[in-house]
Amino acid sequence: MAKGDRNLGWPGFFRAFTVLCAIMLLLAQEGQGGVAVGSGPWQVLSVYEGLTSWTVPALFMLWGMFALEEGKPRLASSMLGLALPAFCLLVFWGALYAVAAHLLGGGALSWSGVWAALVSAAKGNTYHHLWVLYPLIGLYLVHPVIHRFTSSASRGEVRYFLILCFLFASLLPLWSAYHPNSLLAAQLERLRVHLVLGWVGCYVAGWYLRHYTIGRVPEFILYLLGILGMVFTLMGNTLFGGGRELWYLYTSPNVVLTALALCVLFRYVLGISEERSRRRSVYELGSYAFGIYLFHQLWVLVFRWFGFSVLDLSPVISVPFFALVFFLLSIPFAWLVSLIPGVGTKLT
Repeated sequence: MAKGDRNLGWPGFFRAFTVLCAIMLLLAQEGQGGVAVGSGPWQVLSVYEGLTSWTVPALFMLWGMFALEEGKPRLASSMLGLALPAFCLLVFWGALYAVAAHLLGGGALSWSGVWAALVSAAKGNTYHHLWVLYPLIGLYLVHPVIHRFTSSASRGEVRYFLILCFLFASLLPLWSAYHPNSLLAAQLERLRVHLVLGWVGCYVAGWYLRHYTIGRVPEFILYLLGILGMVFTLMGNTLFGGGRELWYLYTSPNVVLTALALCVLFRYVLGISEERSRRRSVYELGSYAFGIYLFHQLWVLVFRWFGFSVLDLSPVISVPFFALVFFLLSIPFAWLVSLIPGVGTKLT
């Protein structure tokens, strides 16, 4: 159990909220493709994208939060219990979306078509929202090493590792974007500290924030940095230039800090509940949350087949409305998939 954790239900609450906002992120991104760049609807959708971009680093924090807190750092259990199931998850859902798109397009169902969809998914041809599974599989491949580190390292050593991750994966790339010819940018390229690049920092940070209790002063500082991060995400291009994509980048320091602040907020403020039944309900919802994320795009396809689009209403209303609708509609199906004997929990 996490040190000093007063409420075991908060990770489920945070996971459910993160998935709901991740659905909003995808809807905002998809909607931007159907409107003119710079128009009013595009700007609203762009704001929604900025408000929810933190969900991607938060997903990796949540995966690390659970994977590193549970089990033992053994190679076999990591490969058979994490990496292989994640690959099977990718193939299953990739094939399912290919078959669904084929059927909704007027095609016929056949065993040869299903097999072709499975093979295609195994080769990497998957639906767009499944991209997060690829870096997750990469993290699971090195999970035994990371888990060995977190299980034996001191708190100070973990902090040092997280500082390096934030410095090399988030802060220095932002600096280099504005000063590509600087000495610091050149040295960053030469150092090639690949160990702390990518999503490993978020993976370990999620575990750290669940495993350890932080003081009131660091908590307040993280809230402040999270607010500033959100402001810079939305206003960074206007204030400092560099392009919207630079500030909306999932590994940018402003986006990562927002994810960290929200994780802390859910643990110490929003996730606190003394009612056991409520904690149990939130925990169960959280256990289906990733299955909801995986399933919700099927509803997007079905709604599109019936002629409904996120652009049918004002984007101010449609993005949160359709996100909530897809989230709620996906809950019973994620639950049903989780009940498949032997493999259900691995598919969600």
